[in-house]
Amino acid sequence: MLTTITHTIKRVTAGLALALSLATLTVPTALAGSSSRYGAPDGWYPYAVSLTKANIAVREHPALIDGRSPDTKDAALAAQQQALTPVDGRSPDTRDAARAAQAMLLTPVDGRSPDTRDAAILAHTPVVTVDQAPGFHWGDFAIGIAAAFGLMLIVSIGLLAARHGRKQPSPVATA
Repeated sequence: MLTTITHTIKRVTAGLALALSLATLTVPTALAGSSSRYGAPDGWYPYAVSLTKANIAVREHPALIDGRSPDTKDAALAAQQQALTPVDGRSPDTRDAARAAQAMLLTPVDGRSPDTRDAAILAHTPVVTVDQAPGFHWGDFAIGIAAAFGLMLIVSIGLLAARHGRKQPSPVATA
């Protein structure tokens, strides 16, 4: 009887621990919000933030109540910015010609002859020369092999010294 009660208590405790750990892992994710970025439906989190900011502004300045949706506010801002940009009444060909003329004024004039320009270009072009074809360097190979054998020799001597330094167990005397 006592073992059955103990077993039941252990099972209930294990179940509660599992439920608590799952809740600890899933609740912060569920409360975080937005689908792709915030964990809630698209557009919900930015709209909630704008509402929160509007509520704060209303509490601080009761005269600043703006009941428009965020899309309406964005459209009004875009229209206001477009009204502030100057209107260019020139034809597209005239605008293109003006841009080309402006670019010509900004381009430095090179008064040298074409041959002089070509010679200057060649003078600044690097010339690559190969003295000998790359080959296998046997000297470097020999140094690497010698280093490897030396390292193996040092390690083996260290292992032998450590093994030899251990005391052998003495035989047990029996009566």
